[in-house]
Amino acid sequence: MKKIRTILLLSAAIIAATHTASSITGTDDSVSYSAELLSRYISYESVTGNEREAGEFLSDLAREKGLIVEILTDEIDRYNFTASLYPLELGKPNIILLNHIDVVPPGDFAEWKHPPFSGKIEDGFVWGRGAIDNKGMAVMQLLALSEFAEKASQVDYPFNVTILSVSGEETGGHTGSRIIVSDYLEMLNPVVLYGEGGSGLPGLLAGNPEKMVFGISVAHKRTLWLRLAINSETSGHGAVPPDAYAVQEKINALNNLYGRKKGVYFSETTYNMFRELGKLESGFRGFALRNIRFFKPLVMPSIRKEEIVYSLVTNTITVTAVNTPPGPPNQIPQSVTAVLDCRLLPGIETEDFLKKIERIMDNEGIIIEVINEGVMANPSPLNDHYQKIEKAIKEAYHSSGVIPVIMPASNDNNFFRAKGVPSYGILPVFLETELLESIHNVNERIPVEMLDRGTDAYLSLIRQYLYK
Repeated sequence: MKKIRTILLLSAAIIAATHTASSITGTDDSVSYSAELLSRYISYESVTGNEREAGEFLSDLAREKGLIVEILTDEIDRYNFTASLYPLELGKPNIILLNHIDVVPPGDFAEWKHPPFSGKIEDGFVWGRGAIDNKGMAVMQLLALSEFAEKASQVDYPFNVTILSVSGEETGGHTGSRIIVSDYLEMLNPVVLYGEGGSGLPGLLAGNPEKMVFGISVAHKRTLWLRLAINSETSGHGAVPPDAYAVQEKINALNNLYGRKKGVYFSETTYNMFRELGKLESGFRGFALRNIRFFKPLVMPSIRKEEIVYSLVTNTITVTAVNTPPGPPNQIPQSVTAVLDCRLLPGIETEDFLKKIERIMDNEGIIIEVINEGVMANPSPLNDHYQKIEKAIKEAYHSSGVIPVIMPASNDNNFFRAKGVPSYGILPVFLETELLESIHNVNERIPVEMLDRGTDAYLSLIRQYLYK
């Protein structure tokens, strides 16, 4: 079962006229056009809250490519726009290609091989923050869709196809997708959405480790961030500790959470994931995966040992901060807070989860505050829309395998799922584990070859809708 843990790495997941050619560092005549565009796009430092300049570059480029651009909101911290084959006001059924403009902070510049916003092209890679998450995908989508722009001006295709570029994804989507589904969903008229999610990796199959397997996310665990606070009026000198005080009580409560018995939930989505993986696997392992409903008692000990896989069938609780008021080492704090990052499986109600936490902590003095709560959404079906992206992946990457997955992290797709829009997450590139681990880390980079292969996948996907 150790090979299964790599599934989640599939989840792990997952350009401006004012910039001159000199900003494309380390390039020569052989560099692909997609790499040049991504290099320029990366050079805009669009850390969450500062998306506008990068968004204007991308929207201007879309206009140059013949796409019809609609600026939905244009504040510096919530620049959201669409780029479409047809005007949105025509009301055509719409295929949405979602990406986000914002990136996470780069961290320590000194730890990067190349400056994080240089867009350096070297050794077959485009380097920089956002190369994978999520600017590379935007370039692929734009180049693919622009191939149909001229023909769309002459032909009445059955669908509109729209790139939707949003802000604020990295901090919960409140300045991007949440606004879109609240104020612009009717205008978009989406029939399906394809956003970020899994990717492709080798080594998933014990019987054929070289085979590329892609994971398409059809569901996400949702975020629930909590702040736990407790106040306790006791004596204040550390030399004479009372029987119970705030820090001690909080430690006991958190220890109860850590030692809790985790409930295991196998949903239909989970069964589908293991079943499809089993179809690609050989021997008894493949048989067990295909029939995991009956083999759960046999495989659960192995699953429990694999943290990533275990997170697919359990609700997780991670303590990310414990804080007390400032004071000297010999002063007993009268209050203490802790922050929990909880990730809930589809179908788990917040109220039920909070009641369970209260029961486990066994301390009526702890006050629970919800800091942030992701939207609840049902998994997307394995229907014709899923089959189209599956086919597109297989056409771009011959002999590859494709499986539906549930993602342990959250992204903007869930906003649309919650509104009944079938939503599928996939970055259509094949990445070694080292590259996936560069996401939100230093030395983020994407192979130039993958930009072109990913563009091919989007071309195949769009053709399937336009040439029915």
